Amino acid sequence: MTGTTQNQQRARKRAETLRVLVRERGLPEVLAATKRLWSNGHAPDEIRIRTLYVRNPKIPDVDLWAPIPVPAQLGFGPEADERKRPASHIIPPMARLIVSQGVALQFHLTALFVAHCQSRPGRAWDNQIPLGRRTPDSVNWLDLVTVSAKSSGSSAQASAYTRNKLRQFRSALGLLARNHVVDLGKLRSVNRYEGFRLLSEDASSSSAGAVEYRVPRGDEDTLNIPFQFFTRGWVHALTKSEIAAFLMCLQMASEEEYRSISWKERAGLFGLSRDVYDAMQALEAYRLINIMRPRGRREDGTWRGFSSGGQPFSNKIRLNLRGLWRPAHEVVEAAVMKTAVLGKWSRPLGG
Repeated sequence: MTGTTQNQQRARKRAETLRVLVRERGLPEVLAATKRLWSNGHAPDEIRIRTLYVRNPKIPDVDLWAPIPVPAQLGFGPEADERKRPASHIIPPMARLIVSQGVALQFHLTALFVAHCQSRPGRAWDNQIPLGRRTPDSVNWLDLVTVSAKSSGSSAQASAYTRNKLRQFRSALGLLARNHVVDLGKLRSVNRYEGFRLLSEDASSSSAGAVEYRVPRGDEDTLNIPFQFFTRGWVHALTKSEIAAFLMCLQMASEEEYRSISWKERAGLFGLSRDVYDAMQALEAYRLINIMRPRGRREDGTWRGFSSGGQPFSNKIRLNLRGLWRPAHEVVEAAVMKTAVLGKWSRPLGG
């Protein structure tokens, strides 16, 4: 099977997943509930995420990029390489949530969005939203977060989907708790997932002590995500790698000029692997960013004639935040359908 065929099959599968999310998994209802929560709350223009959630304060020493740090006195260690990234114990919280299965990253970002809608800067957020219990006049997490699953149809299958969705929520909260951005209370306590408590997202909590989450004040160092990222459904339509790539671009680039993001910044600051280059191509196809590529770099991020001793130039990125105003699922579906035809990322005509 050729690489092009694999790309086409992945694109077709993703397009079908998006159609199922819209047709059977309630994405329109999730977006409607999200917009109501935003407009009935403080209606923040931006969701302010503490910078240390997405990036390290500086690029770690190369010796720390190994899974087990090598003592400097031994005189040897790993060589900095574009294809590597730091070990998991020194990457920022966001990168630790990019796992193959589950919705931990999407769930956490949605919870931070809800906290901004319901609490003022500098104040804690009291989570009163039930995980799955429905009441006539209140929202719950089933209403706010989507989960991909096989299509169903009957009420019995719909009930099974709801149970599966709640199971994925509990799994996501467990991962968030292990990464010290959520507190679930005592182990094996009854309903420990209900009323979960957010902890500070900036890696300041640990097993030794928890720091309560408070909505960032204006003087704190933050990454500011436009509210349309949530109300237009981008947090649900993008993959985890695409979300991470977008937040990296949002932190490092601007709408005014092109900005380079070196492989050492991508790996050392954000803890992201070279797989992010495919995600960047997707973001370009969605018209969320523009990319200026140097000569010699292929579209997948690899280099012609690259060796570990080389000094490759970086892509240059410019943001297009106006793209967030469009319905995410429509934009993404159009792009992946074109990818299914061509076998590579490309912007749809008129998209």
